[in-house]
Amino acid sequence: MISEKNIQKQNFDNLLKVSYSIKNIEYFIFYGTLLGITRDNNVIKGDDDVDFMVNYNSKKLLLKKMSLIKTFKLNKKVSNNYFAQYIKIKKGIKTFVDFYFYLNDSKKNYIIDRHNWLGNINDKRFALHFPKRIIFPINKNGQFNVPKNSKLSCQYLYGKTWSIPLKKNINYRAEIIDNKPFLVRRSYLGSITRRVKEMLNIINYKKIV
Repeated sequence: MISEKNIQKQNFDNLLKVSYSIKNIEYFIFYGTLLGITRDNNVIKGDDDVDFMVNYNSKKLLLKKMSLIKTFKLNKKVSNNYFAQYIKIKKGIKTFVDFYFYLNDSKKNYIIDRHNWLGNINDKRFALHFPKRIIFPINKNGQFNVPKNSKLSCQYLYGKTWSIPLKKNINYRAEIIDNKPFLVRRSYLGSITRRVKEMLNIINYKKIV
């Protein structure tokens, strides 16, 4: 049986390997990966991917560099103009590397991620805007690049209680309001109900397979 710890280790290895391979590209870790590194100094246990934000202008170079890493394969089914996902299978463990290509207009004081968690790239209402003041200059002093202010970035993404661990889609759901991320906390009963539904979905999926 594959444990969460083994998946976590594979994700962290992916984070280091990919970061090294794209070190000359304008990028930074973001979303759940940034949250885990900032809060726990590790990727979040239970996640099956790592998240990178990459300047859209560097997209072609990024894809070229990733094609040189033979252990990763592009998932064409979910990739689009503003998002690319790579799959890695090692010792029976399947993990993912997600690249979000952000737009950086010099006339705006924010960068734009059209894909985010909704994947609705054609509707500008569902694009996320992130203030440049918390992103730039990107901190490149560690093993991987992070935004200028990681804590403020996590707060912008997950609210003032960002440092308290919560299960996505169980304890909260994420929405986009006025191009800003907004988390809706579930009640205690709602969290239990959601967890039961998730367990039943897993059981039914195993029966089908």
